[in-house]
Parts: sequence; C-alpha cells; structure tokens
Amino acid sequence: MTDFTFFKKTREIDSKITEFFNNISEGGLLFQRAVTLYLEQGINEDFSKKLKQISSFETRNDQLRRDIEAQLYEHTLLPDSRADVLELLEGVDRVINKFESSLYMYSIERPTIPENYHTAFKDLTQTVIDCTEALVASARSFFAMNGEIENTLHKVMFFEKQADLQGTDLKRLIFDNTNLELAHKLHLKSFESAIEEISDIAEDVADNLTVISVKRSF
Repeated sequence: MTDFTFFKKTREIDSKITEFFNNISEGGLLFQRAVTLYLEQGINEDFSKKLKQISSFETRNDQLRRDIEAQLYEHTLLPDSRADVLELLEGVDRVINKFESSLYMYSIERPTIPENYHTAFKDLTQTVIDCTEALVASARSFFAMNGEIENTLHKVMFFEKQADLQGTDLKRLIFDNTNLELAHKLHLKSFESAIEEISDIAEDVADNLTVISVKRSF
C-alpha cells in the first residue's frame, strides 16, 4: 500500500492543506455572491471587493502549493505518490483560478444580461458551486483517509451533469430569443460557458482523484 501516513504526522502540512481547501470553498461562496450581485446591481464596490478577496485566495493558494511541495520533498512520501498529490492540488487550484478569471470577465466586459435570464444564471451558478463543494469534500477525505471519499465523489459527477443540463437549457433560451442580436447572444453564451466550465474542471479533477484513490488502495 502506498504510504500516505506522513499526513497524519506532520501538523504543518496538514494545516496548509486545510487552509488550501478552505480558500477554494470560501472562494466559491464569494464567486456565487459576486455573480448574484452583478445580476442584481451590476459592478459595484461590493462586487469588486469579492473579486479582490478571490484574487487574494488564489495568490495565497499558489504559495501554499509551493510550500507543500517543498515539504513533500523533505518527507518519505514515494516519488510517484508525491507527484499524485501535487497533481491533485494543482487540479483543485484550477477551480479558484476559474472563479477569478470569470469574475474578471464580468468586470471588464460588463455584459447586459436580460432579467428573464437571471434565475437561470443563478441556478447554474448554484449547481456549479455545489459541484466544487463536493470536490473539496472529496479531496479533504482523501487526505484525511476517513473512508468517505466515495460518498462525495459521486456528487461531483451528479452536479456536473446537472450543470450540463442547465447550461444547455440556458443556451437554448438565449438563442431562441428573436429580440436579441446575434452578437448579444454570443456574448451571453460566453458568460454561461465560463460558469459551466467550472464544473467541467471539477469533474476532471474528480476523475483523477478516483484514479489516485485506487492506486493508494494497492
């Protein structure tokens, strides 16, 4: 069996991993609130503050990943296992990168989103955040070795499929609207896709986590 036992023995690494995942989770909540703020009020000080907070989390997570990587090399984790752990952290970190880049899209392009699409955008965002929360829970279980990972990984897949369905419905609503110019429709689609892509990233990481978990069991 692959040796992951140092995670139970090294408090400093454990603390940094916990902070890393807390930042992803809190970043998701901020992202959801920022999207709602944009739909209801447009760009304002509160929106900008949440974007700045997410950017701060993203910067901090980059540093945490580097610190964790350095400490992994100081311990006895096998090289293959070390690479798996680093790949997992890098994959999960892509989620908060996408939170940040998506909000920058809003901040820079400032799309006009008709009110009749607001509920669909909010519902899609909620599902995407549910998906990323399930991923974070799965990753935490992996490091905690508490046997709960299978109970959370399947939720990532469930929410990703739901996001696909909601995204398809939203795109259909957009392009069925004869009152919108094609350029406007394409602009709206790009923002729908930016949100939906977050769940695609979560699914990719969950697939990788499944493989790593199977390897650990041997």
